[in-house]
Amino acid sequence: MYKRIAMTIRSHVTRNTITLIALPLLLAGEAKAISTVYIAPLDAANGSSSIPTGSAYTSNLGYAFISGSSWTFAIDGIILELTSGATAASVSFKIAIHGTDNTTPYSAVANSTAHASDTLSLTTPGTANTPFDLNLTAADLPNITAYQRLSNTAYSLIVNSASIPLALRRTQGYADQTTNTKYTVSNGFTMLDTFRNNSSNYFNAANSYPTFHISLLGISSPGPATANVPGPMPILGALAGFRASRLLRKRIKAKF
Repeated sequence: MYKRIAMTIRSHVTRNTITLIALPLLLAGEAKAISTVYIAPLDAANGSSSIPTGSAYTSNLGYAFISGSSWTFAIDGIILELTSGATAASVSFKIAIHGTDNTTPYSAVANSTAHASDTLSLTTPGTANTPFDLNLTAADLPNITAYQRLSNTAYSLIVNSASIPLALRRTQGYADQTTNTKYTVSNGFTMLDTFRNNSSNYFNAANSYPTFHISLLGISSPGPATANVPGPMPILGALAGFRASRLLRKRIKAKF
């Protein structure tokens, strides 16, 4: 009888051991990419610049940057802070990623190499001259989000081709050659320049250099997908579970 009871208890011990070992692994889950903001304006908007109607890449509003050096990066979305130019009107414009003509701060502008672009269509608010945000996801930016971007590489992000008056919000009033420090950046990104119509170091008035309110969102990734390997916490959890099961077995043997 005692033997049957001991076998039953050992069976429970085995199941408990499996549970103790598996639970930390289940809680750990699969490794997931981390959502992040690569670039965003640092201060609140206090002005706006009209998005050019021209479609040539040199007709633009935008900024230049260098991606981080640690790994490749993926664009997951873009936030544009805009100002309506007409009441409840249909408008379209283009957003594009180009290369840059150089990597010198306050000198770099877009070059003719077009990596990816998407055309956006929207209806402006019911009141003219109204600020509003446009949150663009992968569904809105199929070409830009699909483009494979490289690490430690210079890119420019531009908007143009507005079908009717539409403005991009800006923070103006900064001193000359300070705008690169007026963006918040992450993942090793480096700002190079803010430009208009491909003229570097854009200023909207004397001693007033602005930043544009284009936020670049992404998903950090350490590179190509690899097989999941348990991290330190799951392994330590498994060892703790194994040790607990051994102690429990010793107590059972001592009892019987």
